[in-house]
Amino acid sequence: MDVYKLLPGHNCGACGCSTCMEFATKLVNREADPEDCPHLDEDSLRKLKELISPPVKEVRICEGDRSVVVGGDEVLFRHELTFFNPPPVFCTVYDDMDEEEIASKVDRIQSFQVERVGEVLTLDGVAVVSRKGDPETFAKAVEIAVEGSEDLAIALVSKEVDVLRAGLDVFDERPLVYPATEENVEPLAALAAEHDCPLGLHADDVEDLIPLVVKASEHTEDLLLDPGTEFGPYDVVSTTDKLSEIRKAAIEEEFEPFGYPTLVTTFPYAFLEDDPVDAGMRESYLASACVLRYADLIIMDTVEPWALLPVLTQRQCVYTDPREPQAVEPGLYKIGNPDEHSPVLVTTNFKLTYHCVAGDLEDGGVDCWLLVIDTGGLAVDVSVAGGQFTGEAVKEVMEETGIEEKVAHRVLIIPGKAAAVKGDVEEATGWEVIVGTQDSSELPEFLEKEGLARIEG
Repeated sequence: MDVYKLLPGHNCGACGCSTCMEFATKLVNREADPEDCPHLDEDSLRKLKELISPPVKEVRICEGDRSVVVGGDEVLFRHELTFFNPPPVFCTVYDDMDEEEIASKVDRIQSFQVERVGEVLTLDGVAVVSRKGDPETFAKAVEIAVEGSEDLAIALVSKEVDVLRAGLDVFDERPLVYPATEENVEPLAALAAEHDCPLGLHADDVEDLIPLVVKASEHTEDLLLDPGTEFGPYDVVSTTDKLSEIRKAAIEEEFEPFGYPTLVTTFPYAFLEDDPVDAGMRESYLASACVLRYADLIIMDTVEPWALLPVLTQRQCVYTDPREPQAVEPGLYKIGNPDEHSPVLVTTNFKLTYHCVAGDLEDGGVDCWLLVIDTGGLAVDVSVAGGQFTGEAVKEVMEETGIEEKVAHRVLIIPGKAAAVKGDVEEATGWEVIVGTQDSSELPEFLEKEGLARIEG
């Protein structure tokens, strides 16, 4: 209601909502922007923005197709609302690498993608790190990184102002400038403000960030906080404790100096470990843990899929919106090139279940019909226990899709975890029901072994 009171109350629909109350609800849920209302005066607009601003500021890095937004969270626990803006993952290149090596790694970062549960997981940015301290060399590395990437955000990493300035001369579209420390915070903050860039602050501990925030905020409010990533035997617990301390202070105590996104750097492991496999492993589990504990941006060195996939999977899971049902449309789906003799399998419309089943069948080269029933987005075992996976539910989808006209047989294969409803499905549909496997990865072998890959009518 506090938001609604600041709106003009015209119910004009200019914002795209039929009433001001609907617009207020969308503002609270962050589905609309205050500036969508053309009738707000300057004072009301300012008050409205202050009222709905999250305790953790949103910061935009880069512009256009390269743009990523970090921060913006309002809660400590996802079930209280949701987590906003999944943390982008940047990977490093270094100015002491050969030009061909830089270009090759940038290409790997740009082209990296893995499909999981119907979503393509990708990397988000390139962090160009100065190791030589030479402005000209750094500028060339930035140029190669920018030219070799299409939609990746850019971070410029150096403690030297002249080196960073050389990088900004090449790319000046709001790259992240990092790290500002006790020794260089004033000139780096001034440089970031001059080029309208977000600035990453680095300290060795949480408390040491406070004076840096005070000094940097005199120049810019687009800040990220790095409380010092820990390395060694206690890397996970020490680093995540720092991140949690910052986030709790910002949200529970409304401590303004910590009301900024956090930044984690795991890439130093590339130089702390002799074995690149060990380095990648340590980066992987540290970054994955930090995703769980409020990291808003992560800078890694490794581009190995086996090391990145746990991090990206963790991010995908943690940043799934619990307010939205995780379901696919019920209906009949083709896997491969099914015909009248292809098997008919049944599953639920829980998104994860559907994509696992469909993916395993596709990977196994199975041609079949996949009948997806409406269980309200619940998995097989849960929907069986809750009474959503029933014979009537299966019959309803069969009638809607006309599966009887598409196959010459009358055989259904249900999940192993749905064995309890076998009789109910047979009674409701009149079809023979075969109980399949507990795990969808076993389906291709099961169908072949049981002679169900081709069913004669």
